[in-house]
Amino acid sequence: MEAKLEWSGGREQSAEPSGVVARHPDYEKAWWVLLGASLCIFSGSASVAYYTFGVFLPEIIAATKWSGPALAATIGPGLLAASVVAPLAGMACDKFGVRAIVLIGAPAIGIGFAILGMAPTSAGGFAAATILMYLLFFAGSPVPYARMLSGWFDTRRGMALSIMFASGSIGIACWPQYAAFLIAHLGWRHAYVAMGGSAAAVVLFAALFMLKDPPGAGSTSDSGATAGRTGLLVREALRTVRFWKLCAVFMLLTAVLGGTAVIFPVILRMQGADPSAAASIMSVIGIAMFVGRLSLGLTLDRFFAPYVTLCISIISTLAFVIMILGGSTKTLFAAGAFLGFGLGAEYAVTAYIVSRAFGIRSFGSIYGLITTATSIGAAIGPAVLGAALVSSVGIRTLSFAALAVLLVPILLLLTVSRKDLPFQAR
Repeated sequence: MEAKLEWSGGREQSAEPSGVVARHPDYEKAWWVLLGASLCIFSGSASVAYYTFGVFLPEIIAATKWSGPALAATIGPGLLAASVVAPLAGMACDKFGVRAIVLIGAPAIGIGFAILGMAPTSAGGFAAATILMYLLFFAGSPVPYARMLSGWFDTRRGMALSIMFASGSIGIACWPQYAAFLIAHLGWRHAYVAMGGSAAAVVLFAALFMLKDPPGAGSTSDSGATAGRTGLLVREALRTVRFWKLCAVFMLLTAVLGGTAVIFPVILRMQGADPSAAASIMSVIGIAMFVGRLSLGLTLDRFFAPYVTLCISIISTLAFVIMILGGSTKTLFAAGAFLGFGLGAEYAVTAYIVSRAFGIRSFGSIYGLITTATSIGAAIGPAVLGAALVSSVGIRTLSFAALAVLLVPILLLLTVSRKDLPFQAR
């Protein structure tokens, strides 16, 4: 009888008649790859650009006297640009492999931030530079690394993805503090340059010495699955109801939870907190995201993923209940913790559900398209909320609106069945 091979947690198993399971020689490399991917997500676009925006915004307004609403809205077009890049990066990773794309993208990160810091002379110029920065930050997207880890891990995929995204939570806790330190000592312009150089160095190091494409990566054809793995082609995925359902769920969750997290430092500043205290809320959110993502690592491979997502989304609504009730700055920190817990789980679970709903044959392309939807949400959320805050809309009013929007993805998650996730672990 011919031995059958399958991968499980970075391990290729040989199911021989004797029942002996052979360890693949690259098994240890999978965990090294996981560490490298985690470093890249630690220095990804969410940690370095998205969640530091609320730290930079008040300082840029104070230093330049540019329009506050105009500056608050600049993150929207930038994230829309990122939403265009995400599926293109995913397609490139499916075709050429992840490592090659990241090696190109690492230096581009530093270039984008240097332009963002030094080039703008007006709010319009800052918006244009923000768009360019996000276009060049394709190596900071989770799409390449989720694609790489999904090729290395099967039965432990949920755990691997949770660990990787948990490192992004650590980045969210660290990079805003680093940004506040750089702004205080260098000013906002040189702070952007220094942050971009730092992030580029970390990603380049990981790409050179730690990242490795799974066997068979970069060879997708219409006639067969990549490296023997099953899954849908992009055009097949687009014809399914579950694709559009997942797009709606994660776009709305990201718009509300991610948008609120980005402008949380602004909320604290409006409540009288100093810049250092306002920046520290991102550490609270980052730590809570870390806890949420590690919790997913313990549950995703054991329980039905959409129901896990549903439970964590409901927990996140407590943040808005607290803001409606009002209170002190300490109370807002508690709200930030609930918000971060739900947000961390939402980002981590997206990649896992996509891999189980569509397989990994064209994972990079499909996940990239769904990331486009989440990027649209990430663009709309902080732009609308930030503009509302600087236009004197109350925090309680925004919280009621957020709860109303969150009800839609919660109801949609209840409609996801097990047949919608056919590519389960072997």
